[in-house]
Amino acid sequence: MTETLPIDSLMIDRWTNQWLKQLGFNNEQLIKRNNKVEQFSRFVLDRIQTKKLTDITKREQLLVETLREYEHRLSRTGFENDINEEFENMKLKQKEILIERKHQELDIKEEKCIKELDQLSQNERSLCQILTATPMEITPDETLVKRIDNLRDYLNTLENIKIERLTTIKSYRTRLDTLCTQLDFKLDKFSIACQLIDEKYESCLTTDSLNQIESLLNELECKSKEQEKYVYRLVETLEKLYTKLARDDATPPKRSAAYILRHNNAETVKQLENEISELQAKRMATSQVYCESMRKKIEEFYEQYQIGLSERHVIDFENITPETLDECDREYDRLDDMCRARKPIIDVFEQWKLLVQQHTEFLKKSSSAARFHERGYSAVKEQAERKRFAIALPKAERTCLNTLEQWEKEHMNEQFLINDIPIRQILEQQHNGTTNTTTTTVSKTVSSVNSTAVPQRTLSKNNIRKKSLRNIVKQTIQEQVTQIDHDEDDTLEFTQLENIKNINGVARIVTSTPKIGKNHSSNHTVVDMGRNKTNDLIHKRRLSKRVIPTRR
Repeated sequence: MTETLPIDSLMIDRWTNQWLKQLGFNNEQLIKRNNKVEQFSRFVLDRIQTKKLTDITKREQLLVETLREYEHRLSRTGFENDINEEFENMKLKQKEILIERKHQELDIKEEKCIKELDQLSQNERSLCQILTATPMEITPDETLVKRIDNLRDYLNTLENIKIERLTTIKSYRTRLDTLCTQLDFKLDKFSIACQLIDEKYESCLTTDSLNQIESLLNELECKSKEQEKYVYRLVETLEKLYTKLARDDATPPKRSAAYILRHNNAETVKQLENEISELQAKRMATSQVYCESMRKKIEEFYEQYQIGLSERHVIDFENITPETLDECDREYDRLDDMCRARKPIIDVFEQWKLLVQQHTEFLKKSSSAARFHERGYSAVKEQAERKRFAIALPKAERTCLNTLEQWEKEHMNEQFLINDIPIRQILEQQHNGTTNTTTTTVSKTVSSVNSTAVPQRTLSKNNIRKKSLRNIVKQTIQEQVTQIDHDEDDTLEFTQLENIKNINGVARIVTSTPKIGKNHSSNHTVVDMGRNKTNDLIHKRRLSKRVIPTRR
């Protein structure tokens, strides 16, 4: 079935009438002409339709390619695809217009991103050059938007590093300025440190610059610590000079501002050094008097604390120099510290020595027969004194040894000397009963009793019996004197004094002179003390019945 032409019947009638009138066609001719016209019209119509279909197909292919290119650009740049689902329902022309508009918008966005990327890259190169950092690596198949985002993050990191370094550099500048002022340190004009002082921070942000500044700061801080220690040494020297000058000078020097403030800077060091030199010159002006007074004080230390020659330091007082003054000061300080440590031992040693001397005198006195003839002699008091020494001497010796042990713990591998003789040797000699003839030993022991003379009384006819008693006492004393140590077995025992009574209950006098026999048993002379005043061995004798003749 042939397709009817889209020609209106009215139009055909018009053509027919026009052809019939103008051309003079008959009906057959008209029919033929109509067939030809119809065929030609169909041919033209087919051509038009074919061309139209071809154009539509090409446009659709071009639209598909354009759409693919758009999607490829989106995947390359990283932008989002904003074509919605209504695109499929649109006509071809609308699609073409929409795709064209999207391409134009994408061109604008891509151009902006490229410009931004160029600017970011330029900033990156600048920061990497300032901070001596490595540029960001380019990742293959990376979208434009992703690269811009990564570059922004990297730039933020570099900016943070720059801010931190700027803060660090500013703090370094403050420290460097302070240290240069303290130490009076001069910087090179072309150095990084000088640029930092001039606040040219951009040239100081590199890693090498930071390392140079940090090394310089460490060096200056070490010098500052050394200068601080030097200032304290100068202050200590000044304190010693103030103290030394105040010993002999009635008006000691005033403290300077540098000594009071003690700032750690070059100006304070100069002031302290100048003050020290002035005080040393002042000391040298009175060096002769000072050395003489120091010699007396040092000798007093030697004598008071019994320091021997081995513990003394020889000082040349003939040639007085500043070194001589320093030697005097050092020796005085050494002796002051030494004597402060020796004082507890010296004190307990002197107490022990005094007890030994008192005990020696007591032994001499108790071994002498003359004590019986002294007024106020009491055997009870003698025994009490003997007991006191028996307790006090070991106690004093023990106290001295305990104090000495404490000193030896504090002073390892040292001996405590008394005039170059170890104190332990002195204590052991006294404990063992040996004696020394040196100046440091204590006074002679009990053996000196040999030289004590026993007082003798003249005999008369009326005291013949006294002579026998005196001989007994003398013999007993001579036996005792031969012994060096008085052991407890040889001493008199008065502990049972209360039990020595006569028949009437009256106490009896017991002499302290023992009679030592072969069995080492002590016998004492006991005299009954009754109401009779003449109850005495010496005076107790019968009267002679011989009649004394009288002269007529």
